[in-house]
Amino acid sequence: TGRGLLAGEAFVGLVDYGLFSEKLPPCFTSEGLSHHLPSALQPLATESNHKKLWGLLSSLDHEYIRHQTLRDTNVPRQMGVPHPESYLAQCLAIKRHWTDIKRHCAKPARPVSRIFARKTAGNRVFRMNYQGPEHSRNTERDLRMMTGAAYVAHADIASCFPSIYTHSLPWAIHGRPRAKRNRRGVTPGNVLDRASQCLRDGQTNGLLIGPHSSNVVAEVVLTRIDRALLDRGYTNLFRHIDDYKFYALTHAEAESFLRDLALELRGFDLTLNNRKTRILQMPQPLETEWIRELKNFRFGAKGKTIRVGATGFLLDLALKQARNADTAAVLNYALKMVPPRLGRTARRLFVRQGVNLALQFPYLAWILDEHLFEKHAYDGIEDVVEEFSSRLLRIASDKLYPDAACHALHLALKYGTELTTLDEDVGNDLVEMNDCLSNVLLLQYASQRRLSALRKRVARRAERLKGLSRQDKDRSWLLIYQLWREKTLRSEGQPLLADLKSKRFRFVVL
Repeated sequence: TGRGLLAGEAFVGLVDYGLFSEKLPPCFTSEGLSHHLPSALQPLATESNHKKLWGLLSSLDHEYIRHQTLRDTNVPRQMGVPHPESYLAQCLAIKRHWTDIKRHCAKPARPVSRIFARKTAGNRVFRMNYQGPEHSRNTERDLRMMTGAAYVAHADIASCFPSIYTHSLPWAIHGRPRAKRNRRGVTPGNVLDRASQCLRDGQTNGLLIGPHSSNVVAEVVLTRIDRALLDRGYTNLFRHIDDYKFYALTHAEAESFLRDLALELRGFDLTLNNRKTRILQMPQPLETEWIRELKNFRFGAKGKTIRVGATGFLLDLALKQARNADTAAVLNYALKMVPPRLGRTARRLFVRQGVNLALQFPYLAWILDEHLFEKHAYDGIEDVVEEFSSRLLRIASDKLYPDAACHALHLALKYGTELTTLDEDVGNDLVEMNDCLSNVLLLQYASQRRLSALRKRVARRAERLKGLSRQDKDRSWLLIYQLWREKTLRSEGQPLLADLKSKRFRFVVL
């Protein structure tokens, strides 16, 4: 984790670019938040007195925003957007012990994890990535591990992030016996444990899916399991996040690996996902069939304008492979791979084909702006954006897809188009969905379009939170931040949000 990254760089990258998942519309941002670190939180970086440190961390417990996104199989996944105060606390703990985290994650005799944190040229300067400079070296390692192997075992950790117990962090770093003997010591494991609890209002069960800090914390536990597997003699293996692959000489060795992996996971209160765990006979291709098929597709001579037929053939191929593989990830890959040199007619037809697919598979909505509307823009594309976002909003309302609602509203706000399906009934349905992020964008849209009745309806949702528990307000922290004044935020027990409001910090930038 974080090869070459300094603690300060990691902190800025996590805070400024890791609060909101990249699956959310890019209008949600925390860029610049690292420059507004409250002085009250600064002792988290240096305080050595257990009582004082734990007292401070206990005051930073917060609930988080719940938000469902669609997976590539159209099954919802619950993500979380942590409260900024608790997120800053966890990131400060990571910064404080960054050297310890790097040293711990480097302990396996050789790298098993294919996840690296690195600075990138894009806005997200801290991105979890396994397709960087290591990609070709990883392929070479795979080929070496395959040499002589007769079987390959695939294993997946069941509900990995939500199942990680924060107390397992000191177990992983210091060993379980030592960690249990020193539960009150100001050790790297104990500090990371308590700071990670802040994101879930003091609970110890689970990491949030979404914020980048969860990837860092999860690696602390998973690299400990990697090391144990290597110590057991399983050297021909690698892991990408929570997916393991082991190349075995015999079927019995593959079975032993799965058994021992299950035992090591049990030591951290984790289990295998039996549906995704299997043993296959070698040889197996380096890449799945659909990736290989799409990579072999040719658009014609390099630099030449791409005509209509090529993109149609590509998407037909992708749709066939998506049905065979039972995942819309194939379509995601295909839409992204089309270069920006389409002819005028091909451009219009490809955009229309992409829109049609995204209405059938709303999981694709999050890539359309960057990889369709911007990349293949043409005069009049706003009409297609208007039709797509309006239809997507109706689907979101009918099927209770909050992420689809967010992307539809973001597109309408960005391109200044009208959501023709947003009548009173749909507006009521969206507000009553009680999704903080979509309500924030609904509020923005109502303000932009001067829809006073709809704006008041969203505002009433926030108004009803006044006087309720801190937890109730935390679950909608971004909505109340957008609507309430500094004085109200302060009187309602949200001092950090009040301070940020006084500085006119923006979490939504359109």
